[in-house]
Amino acid sequence: MTENICKFARYKVITGIFYMKKFLLTLAIALITQLAWGQAEVVITRDTANTVDLLVLDFTTVDSVMPTCDFVDHPPGAFGNGITNAEKIPGRLVVTLLGDTLYNSGDYEKGVSGMTVRVSGNSSALKDPKPYKIKLQQKADLLFRGDDIYIDKDWRLLRDDRSLNTVTGFILNELMDMQWTPQYRYCNVFINGTYQGLYLLVENVKRNTDCRLNVSKKGYIVERDAYWWNEDLYFRTYYFTDNRYGYTFKYPESDEVTEEQISYIQQYIIDAEKSIKQGTYDEYMDVQSLASWLLAHDILGTWDSGGSNLYMTKHDNTPDSKLVMANLWDFDSSRQMKDSFSRYHSGADFYFERLFKSPNPLFRDLYVSTWIDIKNHLNTIMAERLNNFSTENATAVNASRHFVCDTYGNSFVSVASNLTTQKNWFKSQLAWLEKNICGPIVVTPVTDITVNPATDGKTYNLQGIEVPASTPGLVIRNGKLIKQ
Repeated sequence: MTENICKFARYKVITGIFYMKKFLLTLAIALITQLAWGQAEVVITRDTANTVDLLVLDFTTVDSVMPTCDFVDHPPGAFGNGITNAEKIPGRLVVTLLGDTLYNSGDYEKGVSGMTVRVSGNSSALKDPKPYKIKLQQKADLLFRGDDIYIDKDWRLLRDDRSLNTVTGFILNELMDMQWTPQYRYCNVFINGTYQGLYLLVENVKRNTDCRLNVSKKGYIVERDAYWWNEDLYFRTYYFTDNRYGYTFKYPESDEVTEEQISYIQQYIIDAEKSIKQGTYDEYMDVQSLASWLLAHDILGTWDSGGSNLYMTKHDNTPDSKLVMANLWDFDSSRQMKDSFSRYHSGADFYFERLFKSPNPLFRDLYVSTWIDIKNHLNTIMAERLNNFSTENATAVNASRHFVCDTYGNSFVSVASNLTTQKNWFKSQLAWLEKNICGPIVVTPVTDITVNPATDGKTYNLQGIEVPASTPGLVIRNGKLIKQ
């Protein structure tokens, strides 16, 4: 009997210890969970954001309606997931810096005051925080540069809260001397009092003869668009015979363009496409802009050659103007083609592969000569520009990235880490390009010139064949490589 009582007592003690351990474990899990939830539920307020030296964009929409969208799949033969029902939501926009109000649009009154905001992008809108388009009812410079030449109604909010890919891409766009480089500032964004994230406030791709794309009222800005099927107006051309691509309008706006304008630019692009095979493409295209645009993407290691955001301009509707590549824009897939050319280089998604193979060597020559012009100093200049960006912005951007982490549960990535990644990429990629820049471009040494090329004054192409002195592109004269 006593033995049974002792056994029972030991059982109770052991059971008690077991349940005590279980209780303590459960309590520990609960405390950890509570702490984790507490971290996830940190609320970033406008007052908090205004302690950081970045713009704060505060949207208040009519009836507190949030900008939303639905997603739609592509039709047969096309690709990509687009957005639909991205309604323009009217309201007021207030911009502050360290608590001081720099801009107030006023309440929404169409054509008079206020603004509209809507979700933008296609695949980029699949995750939060979403990109947005802003349309002011009255022109203003939301980058506050102190000159009325910069005022405009159309602005973009782009995500770049982890990589500096967009900042790096725009710096390279400028260094490659593209016809326009969008200007930007980092900002924290609130909609109806709720923190949305850290964004780049950027000038939208648009006709503006003072400060953006300089095309006349009779000119064009068109986009080779994978999402043509999701636009109200598009046209097709000779080169893209399947459903993968069409062209859409940035200027004139789709609701303002006439049938005559559509017919003109469509036929012009068709003629330009046919001229590649004929070797007369330089009569239709600004070849330097094509070479610079492609080389920039080769340097960035761009993977996505099939998306949208490939823009061309034509200054007017006369034979005097040509198709010109506009500016780099989409950098979401930068640094994804290590030790390789970008997918634009040799794919069928645009004209470059055929330009390399055209009987007219001008594109090949300009691609090579542009590389020769920039290769020795690009790495140094890029590092200097990124360092300057860090000096001016790192503290505020890092603080705002913590806001994003608190809101969305992301892991923190510092600006210093971004700079290391970007600099290492440029060092590595430029070294690879130096060895491989002549991939599809066959540059044959001069071997068949019987006279002394250093003194004869004649002009030769890269194959050593005498050509007219006015031949455009890379030539050799008096023993020197010359770009004409």
